[in-house]
Amino acid sequence: MTVDIRPEPMIPDPGEPAPRRGRHRRVIRVGPSSWVVRPRMLAVVAVGVGVTLLFFLLSVGISDYPMSPVDVARVLLGGGTRIENVVVFDVSLPRALVSLLVGFGFGMAGALTQMLARNPLATPDILGITAGASAAAVAAIAFSTSWGAWLAGAGIPFAALIGGFVTAIVMYLLAWPGRSSNIGIDPFRLVIIGVGVTWMLQAVTAYMLTRAQISDAARAQTWLVGSVSQSTWSDVWPSLIAFAVGVVMVVGLSRPIGVLGLGPDVARGLGINAGRVTTVVLIGAVVVTALCVAAAGPISFVALLAPQIALRLTGSPLPTPLASGLLGSLLVLGGDLLCRTVLPGGLPVGIVTAAIGGPFLIYLMIAMSRKATV
Repeated sequence: MTVDIRPEPMIPDPGEPAPRRGRHRRVIRVGPSSWVVRPRMLAVVAVGVGVTLLFFLLSVGISDYPMSPVDVARVLLGGGTRIENVVVFDVSLPRALVSLLVGFGFGMAGALTQMLARNPLATPDILGITAGASAAAVAAIAFSTSWGAWLAGAGIPFAALIGGFVTAIVMYLLAWPGRSSNIGIDPFRLVIIGVGVTWMLQAVTAYMLTRAQISDAARAQTWLVGSVSQSTWSDVWPSLIAFAVGVVMVVGLSRPIGVLGLGPDVARGLGINAGRVTTVVLIGAVVVTALCVAAAGPISFVALLAPQIALRLTGSPLPTPLASGLLGSLLVLGGDLLCRTVLPGGLPVGIVTAAIGGPFLIYLMIAMSRKATV
Protein backbone atom coordinates (compact mmCIF):
# COMPACT_ATOMS: atom_id res chain seq x y z
CA MET A 1 0.00 0.00 0.00
CA THR A 2 1.41 3.38 -1.00
CA VAL A 3 0.48 6.76 0.41
CA ASP A 4 0.95 9.73 -1.89
CA ILE A 5 0.24 13.33 -0.92
CA ARG A 6 0.59 15.88 -3.68
CA PRO A 7 -1.11 19.00 -4.95
CA GLU A 8 -4.22 18.33 -6.99
CA PRO A 9 -3.77 19.38 -10.63
CA MET A 10 -6.05 22.33 -11.25
CA ILE A 11 -7.47 22.56 -14.78
CA PRO A 12 -9.16 25.96 -15.07
CA ASP A 13 -12.35 26.38 -17.00
CA PRO A 14 -11.70 28.61 -20.05
CA GLY A 15 -14.87 30.57 -19.24
CA GLU A 16 -13.86 31.30 -15.64
CA PRO A 17 -11.21 33.68 -14.28
CA ALA A 18 -7.96 32.26 -13.05
CA PRO A 19 -8.18 30.86 -9.51
CA ARG A 20 -7.04 33.11 -6.71
CA ARG A 21 -3.62 32.54 -5.27
CA GLY A 22 -3.68 30.38 -2.15
CA ARG A 23 -6.68 28.24 -3.18
CA HIS A 24 -4.69 25.01 -3.19
CA ARG A 25 -6.09 21.58 -2.59
CA ARG A 26 -4.18 18.38 -2.03
CA VAL A 27 -5.08 14.82 -2.85
CA ILE A 28 -4.25 11.96 -0.48
CA ARG A 29 -3.95 8.67 -2.34
CA VAL A 30 -3.90 5.36 -0.46
CA GLY A 31 -3.61 2.58 -3.01
CA PRO A 32 -6.53 2.87 -5.46
CA SER A 33 -8.45 5.34 -3.25
CA SER A 34 -7.98 9.11 -3.11
CA TRP A 35 -9.39 11.99 -1.07
CA VAL A 36 -9.29 15.70 -1.76
CA VAL A 37 -7.98 17.66 1.23
CA ARG A 38 -9.13 21.28 1.53
CA PRO A 39 -7.05 23.19 4.11
CA ARG A 40 -9.76 25.81 4.70
CA MET A 41 -12.38 23.19 5.39
CA LEU A 42 -10.06 21.30 7.74
CA ALA A 43 -9.30 24.52 9.64
CA VAL A 44 -13.00 25.40 9.98
CA VAL A 45 -13.88 21.87 11.13
CA ALA A 46 -11.03 21.83 13.66
CA VAL A 47 -12.11 25.17 15.14
CA GLY A 48 -15.74 24.03 15.10
CA VAL A 49 -14.89 20.83 16.99
CA GLY A 50 -13.04 22.83 19.63
CA VAL A 51 -15.85 25.36 20.12
CA THR A 52 -18.46 22.58 20.17
CA LEU A 53 -16.52 20.72 22.86
CA LEU A 54 -16.29 23.92 24.93
CA PHE A 55 -20.03 24.58 24.57
CA PHE A 56 -20.74 20.98 25.50
CA LEU A 57 -18.67 21.17 28.69
CA LEU A 58 -20.24 24.53 29.59
CA SER A 59 -23.72 23.07 29.06
CA VAL A 60 -22.99 20.11 31.31
CA GLY A 61 -21.56 22.41 33.99
CA ILE A 62 -24.65 24.63 34.27
CA SER A 63 -26.94 23.30 37.01
CA ASP A 64 -27.89 23.91 40.65
CA TYR A 65 -24.39 22.57 41.41
CA PRO A 66 -22.32 24.63 38.92
CA MET A 67 -18.97 23.33 37.70
CA SER A 68 -16.26 24.66 35.43
CA PRO A 69 -15.44 22.96 32.10
CA VAL A 70 -12.27 21.55 33.70
CA ASP A 71 -14.30 20.01 36.53
CA VAL A 72 -16.82 18.59 34.06
CA ALA A 73 -14.02 17.01 32.01
CA ARG A 74 -12.56 15.52 35.19
CA VAL A 75 -15.93 14.01 36.15
CA LEU A 76 -16.52 12.61 32.65
CA LEU A 77 -13.09 10.97 32.79
CA GLY A 78 -13.99 9.20 36.04
CA GLY A 79 -12.50 11.52 38.66
CA GLY A 80 -15.55 13.12 40.24
CA THR A 81 -17.07 12.81 43.69
CA ARG A 82 -20.38 11.04 44.26
CA ILE A 83 -22.38 14.30 44.21
CA GLU A 84 -20.61 15.49 41.06
CA ASN A 85 -21.30 12.18 39.31
CA VAL A 86 -24.99 12.33 40.19
CA VAL A 87 -25.31 15.93 38.98
CA VAL A 88 -23.41 15.32 35.73
CA PHE A 89 -24.63 11.89 34.67
CA ASP A 90 -28.20 12.00 35.95
CA VAL A 91 -29.12 15.67 35.42
CA SER A 92 -26.89 17.64 33.05
CA LEU A 93 -25.34 15.17 30.62
CA PRO A 94 -28.56 13.97 28.91
CA ARG A 95 -29.58 17.55 28.06
CA ALA A 96 -26.16 18.38 26.62
CA LEU A 97 -26.00 15.13 24.64
CA VAL A 98 -29.46 15.66 23.15
CA SER A 99 -28.51 19.22 22.16
CA LEU A 100 -25.30 18.00 20.54
CA LEU A 101 -26.81 15.05 18.67
CA VAL A 102 -30.09 16.68 17.65
CA GLY A 103 -28.28 19.75 16.33
CA PHE A 104 -25.93 17.53 14.35
CA GLY A 105 -28.83 15.52 12.94
CA PHE A 106 -30.86 18.55 11.86
CA GLY A 107 -27.83 20.20 10.26
CA MET A 108 -26.85 17.05 8.40
CA ALA A 109 -30.41 16.35 7.21
CA GLY A 110 -30.72 19.94 6.00
CA ALA A 111 -27.51 19.64 3.98
CA LEU A 112 -28.71 16.39 2.40
CA THR A 113 -32.09 17.76 1.33
CA GLN A 114 -30.52 20.99 0.04
CA MET A 115 -28.06 18.97 -2.05
CA LEU A 116 -30.84 16.68 -3.22
CA ALA A 117 -32.99 19.55 -4.45
CA ARG A 118 -30.09 21.89 -5.31
CA ASN A 119 -32.02 24.60 -3.48
CA PRO A 120 -31.01 26.29 -0.17
CA LEU A 121 -34.68 26.50 0.85
CA ALA A 122 -35.23 22.73 0.55
CA THR A 123 -34.91 21.77 4.21
CA PRO A 124 -36.90 19.26 6.28
CA ASP A 125 -38.76 22.23 7.84
CA ILE A 126 -40.01 23.49 4.47
CA LEU A 127 -40.42 20.13 2.71
CA GLY A 128 -42.98 18.92 5.25
CA ILE A 129 -40.89 16.15 6.83
CA THR A 130 -40.66 17.96 10.16
CA ALA A 131 -44.36 18.87 10.06
CA GLY A 132 -45.34 15.25 9.37
CA ALA A 133 -43.22 13.93 12.22
CA SER A 134 -44.60 16.65 14.52
CA ALA A 135 -48.24 15.91 13.64
CA ALA A 136 -47.85 12.22 14.46
CA ALA A 137 -45.96 12.99 17.67
CA VAL A 138 -48.60 15.50 18.78
CA ALA A 139 -51.27 12.86 18.20
CA ALA A 140 -49.32 10.50 20.44
CA ILE A 141 -48.89 13.16 23.15
CA ALA A 142 -52.30 14.86 23.14
CA PHE A 143 -54.52 11.84 22.44
CA SER A 144 -52.68 9.11 24.32
CA THR A 145 -55.90 8.04 26.10
CA SER A 146 -58.19 8.05 23.06
CA TRP A 147 -57.73 7.39 19.33
CA GLY A 148 -53.98 8.13 19.50
CA ALA A 149 -53.38 5.40 22.07
CA TRP A 150 -51.78 3.08 19.49
CA LEU A 151 -49.28 5.78 18.56
CA ALA A 152 -48.56 6.52 22.22
CA GLY A 153 -48.13 2.80 22.84
CA ALA A 154 -45.58 2.57 20.05
CA GLY A 155 -43.68 5.53 21.52
CA ILE A 156 -43.14 9.10 20.38
CA PRO A 157 -39.99 8.22 18.35
CA PHE A 158 -41.87 5.58 16.37
CA ALA A 159 -44.86 7.88 15.91
CA ALA A 160 -42.61 10.66 14.60
CA LEU A 161 -40.92 8.17 12.28
CA ILE A 162 -44.29 7.08 10.86
CA GLY A 163 -45.40 10.69 10.33
CA GLY A 164 -42.15 11.65 8.65
CA PHE A 165 -42.19 8.63 6.35
CA VAL A 166 -45.80 9.05 5.29
CA THR A 167 -45.19 12.72 4.50
CA ALA A 168 -42.00 11.94 2.60
CA ILE A 169 -43.72 9.25 0.51
CA VAL A 170 -46.55 11.61 -0.45
CA MET A 171 -44.12 14.41 -1.26
CA TYR A 172 -41.84 12.03 -3.19
CA LEU A 173 -44.67 10.67 -5.32
CA LEU A 174 -46.03 14.13 -6.10
CA ALA A 175 -42.61 15.56 -6.99
CA TRP A 176 -41.28 12.58 -8.96
CA PRO A 177 -41.31 13.28 -12.74
CA GLY A 178 -42.14 9.67 -13.58
CA ARG A 179 -40.39 9.62 -16.94
CA SER A 180 -37.41 7.54 -15.95
CA SER A 181 -36.08 5.90 -12.82
CA ASN A 182 -32.70 7.53 -13.42
CA ILE A 183 -33.91 11.15 -13.38
CA GLY A 184 -33.80 13.16 -10.19
CA ILE A 185 -36.57 15.15 -8.57
CA ASP A 186 -37.45 18.56 -10.00
CA PRO A 187 -36.14 21.00 -7.31
CA PHE A 188 -38.75 23.72 -7.90
CA ARG A 189 -41.62 21.25 -7.83
CA LEU A 190 -40.24 19.62 -4.67
CA VAL A 191 -40.11 22.92 -2.76
CA ILE A 192 -43.58 24.04 -3.87
CA ILE A 193 -45.16 20.71 -2.91
CA GLY A 194 -43.24 20.70 0.38
CA VAL A 195 -44.53 24.15 1.33
CA GLY A 196 -48.12 23.11 0.60
CA VAL A 197 -47.77 19.87 2.58
CA THR A 198 -46.19 21.75 5.49
CA TRP A 199 -49.08 24.21 5.78
CA MET A 200 -51.68 21.45 5.58
CA LEU A 201 -49.98 19.44 8.31
CA GLN A 202 -49.59 22.51 10.50
CA ALA A 203 -53.35 23.07 10.15
CA VAL A 204 -53.98 19.46 11.19
CA THR A 205 -51.67 19.88 14.19
CA ALA A 206 -53.42 23.10 15.25
CA TYR A 207 -56.81 21.37 14.98
CA MET A 208 -55.60 18.51 17.20
CA LEU A 209 -54.36 20.98 19.80
CA THR A 210 -57.79 22.64 19.96
CA ARG A 211 -59.45 19.25 20.57
CA ALA A 212 -57.01 17.96 23.20
CA GLN A 213 -57.22 18.34 26.96
CA ILE A 214 -55.67 21.56 28.26
CA SER A 215 -52.80 19.83 30.07
CA ASP A 216 -51.97 17.61 27.09
CA ALA A 217 -52.23 20.53 24.67
CA ALA A 218 -49.85 22.62 26.82
CA ARG A 219 -47.32 19.79 26.93
CA ALA A 220 -47.57 19.29 23.18
CA GLN A 221 -47.30 23.03 22.50
CA THR A 222 -44.09 23.30 24.53
CA TRP A 223 -42.68 20.32 22.66
CA LEU A 224 -43.69 21.85 19.29
CA VAL A 225 -41.53 24.92 19.89
CA GLY A 226 -38.48 22.69 20.25
CA SER A 227 -36.95 22.24 23.68
CA VAL A 228 -34.20 20.19 25.33
CA SER A 229 -34.91 21.36 28.88
CA GLN A 230 -36.72 18.17 29.90
CA SER A 231 -34.35 15.77 28.14
CA THR A 232 -33.57 12.46 29.82
CA TRP A 233 -31.56 9.41 28.86
CA SER A 234 -34.62 8.03 27.05
CA ASP A 235 -34.35 11.02 24.67
CA VAL A 236 -30.64 10.42 24.05
CA TRP A 237 -31.15 7.09 22.27
CA PRO A 238 -33.34 8.35 19.37
CA SER A 239 -30.91 11.20 18.70
CA LEU A 240 -27.95 8.81 18.95
CA ILE A 241 -29.57 6.46 16.42
CA ALA A 242 -30.21 9.44 14.13
CA PHE A 243 -26.56 10.47 14.42
CA ALA A 244 -25.32 6.95 13.64
CA VAL A 245 -27.68 6.45 10.68
CA GLY A 246 -26.76 9.80 9.16
CA VAL A 247 -23.00 9.45 9.54
CA VAL A 248 -22.94 5.89 8.18
CA MET A 249 -25.03 6.90 5.15
CA VAL A 250 -22.97 10.03 4.41
CA VAL A 251 -19.65 8.22 4.72
CA GLY A 252 -20.81 5.19 2.74
CA LEU A 253 -22.37 7.25 -0.07
CA SER A 254 -19.99 10.22 -0.04
CA ARG A 255 -19.12 10.06 -3.74
CA PRO A 256 -22.68 9.48 -5.09
CA ILE A 257 -24.05 12.22 -2.80
CA GLY A 258 -21.41 14.69 -3.92
CA VAL A 259 -21.97 13.92 -7.61
CA LEU A 260 -25.76 14.06 -7.20
CA GLY A 261 -25.45 17.61 -5.90
CA LEU A 262 -24.12 18.62 -9.32
CA GLY A 263 -27.36 17.60 -11.02
CA PRO A 264 -28.89 14.45 -12.52
CA ASP A 265 -27.25 14.93 -15.93
CA VAL A 266 -23.76 15.03 -14.46
CA ALA A 267 -24.62 12.10 -12.19
CA ARG A 268 -25.75 9.97 -15.13
CA GLY A 269 -22.64 10.91 -17.09
CA LEU A 270 -20.48 9.63 -14.22
CA GLY A 271 -22.43 6.39 -13.88
CA ILE A 272 -24.54 7.34 -10.84
CA ASN A 273 -28.16 6.21 -10.74
CA ALA A 274 -29.75 9.49 -9.67
CA GLY A 275 -33.13 7.93 -8.88
CA ARG A 276 -31.71 5.24 -6.62
CA VAL A 277 -29.33 7.56 -4.76
CA THR A 278 -32.11 10.15 -4.36
CA THR A 279 -34.37 7.54 -2.77
CA VAL A 280 -31.70 6.34 -0.34
CA VAL A 281 -30.68 9.87 0.65
CA LEU A 282 -34.29 10.99 1.12
CA ILE A 283 -35.05 7.96 3.31
CA GLY A 284 -31.96 8.66 5.38
CA ALA A 285 -32.87 12.33 5.78
CA VAL A 286 -36.40 11.36 6.86
CA VAL A 287 -35.12 8.89 9.46
CA VAL A 288 -32.63 11.39 10.88
CA THR A 289 -35.17 14.23 10.97
CA ALA A 290 -37.97 12.17 12.49
CA LEU A 291 -35.78 10.77 15.27
CA CYS A 292 -34.42 14.24 16.09
CA VAL A 293 -37.96 15.64 16.19
CA ALA A 294 -38.94 12.80 18.51
CA ALA A 295 -36.07 13.61 20.88
CA ALA A 296 -36.36 17.40 21.10
CA GLY A 297 -39.27 18.59 18.99
CA PRO A 298 -39.05 20.47 15.69
CA ILE A 299 -36.30 22.98 16.55
CA SER A 300 -36.85 25.60 13.86
CA PHE A 301 -34.38 26.74 11.22
CA VAL A 302 -31.39 24.64 12.33
CA ALA A 303 -31.65 22.59 9.14
CA LEU A 304 -31.69 25.82 7.13
CA LEU A 305 -29.04 27.79 9.00
CA ALA A 306 -26.36 25.15 9.59
CA PRO A 307 -25.71 24.11 5.94
CA GLN A 308 -25.67 27.70 4.68
CA ILE A 309 -23.32 28.91 7.42
CA ALA A 310 -21.04 25.91 6.84
CA LEU A 311 -21.13 26.59 3.10
CA ARG A 312 -19.88 30.14 3.60
CA LEU A 313 -17.27 29.29 6.23
CA THR A 314 -15.69 26.36 4.39
CA GLY A 315 -15.87 27.89 0.91
CA SER A 316 -17.36 24.66 -0.43
CA PRO A 317 -19.49 24.83 -3.60
CA LEU A 318 -22.12 22.55 -2.03
CA PRO A 319 -23.34 22.01 1.54
CA THR A 320 -21.12 19.47 3.30
CA PRO A 321 -23.25 17.16 5.49
CA LEU A 322 -20.71 16.54 8.26
CA ALA A 323 -19.59 20.18 8.51
CA SER A 324 -23.26 21.22 8.48
CA GLY A 325 -23.96 18.78 11.29
CA LEU A 326 -21.15 20.30 13.33
CA LEU A 327 -22.58 23.80 12.83
CA GLY A 328 -26.01 22.47 13.80
CA SER A 329 -24.59 21.19 17.09
CA LEU A 330 -23.04 24.61 17.71
CA LEU A 331 -26.37 26.35 17.05
CA VAL A 332 -28.41 24.17 19.41
CA LEU A 333 -25.78 24.07 22.17
CA GLY A 334 -25.20 27.82 21.89
CA GLY A 335 -28.93 28.57 21.83
CA ASP A 336 -29.51 26.41 24.90
CA LEU A 337 -26.65 28.16 26.71
CA LEU A 338 -28.26 31.53 25.93
CA CYS A 339 -31.60 30.30 27.27
CA ARG A 340 -29.98 29.16 30.52
CA THR A 341 -27.65 32.10 31.18
CA VAL A 342 -28.74 35.32 29.44
CA LEU A 343 -32.40 35.06 28.47
CA PRO A 344 -35.32 34.69 30.91
CA GLY A 345 -35.53 31.25 32.45
CA GLY A 346 -37.70 28.57 30.90
CA LEU A 347 -37.39 29.69 27.27
CA PRO A 348 -37.02 26.75 24.86
CA VAL A 349 -34.09 26.69 22.47
CA GLY A 350 -36.44 26.71 19.48
CA ILE A 351 -37.26 30.37 20.18
CA VAL A 352 -33.59 31.34 19.86
CA THR A 353 -33.07 29.45 16.61
CA ALA A 354 -36.30 30.90 15.19
CA ALA A 355 -35.20 34.43 16.12
CA ILE A 356 -31.94 33.88 14.24
CA GLY A 357 -33.39 31.86 11.37
CA GLY A 358 -36.22 34.23 10.44
CA PRO A 359 -33.99 37.17 9.40
CA PHE A 360 -31.55 34.77 7.77
CA LEU A 361 -34.36 33.30 5.66
CA ILE A 362 -35.30 36.79 4.48
CA TYR A 363 -31.66 37.51 3.62
CA LEU A 364 -31.37 34.21 1.76
CA MET A 365 -34.50 34.86 -0.31
CA ILE A 366 -33.30 38.38 -1.19
CA ALA A 367 -29.91 36.99 -2.21
CA MET A 368 -31.53 34.30 -4.36
CA SER A 369 -33.79 36.89 -6.01
CA ARG A 370 -30.83 39.15 -6.85
CA LYS A 371 -28.86 36.21 -8.19
CA ALA A 372 -31.76 35.19 -10.40
CA THR A 373 -32.04 38.69 -11.91
CA VAL A 374 -28.34 38.97 -12.75
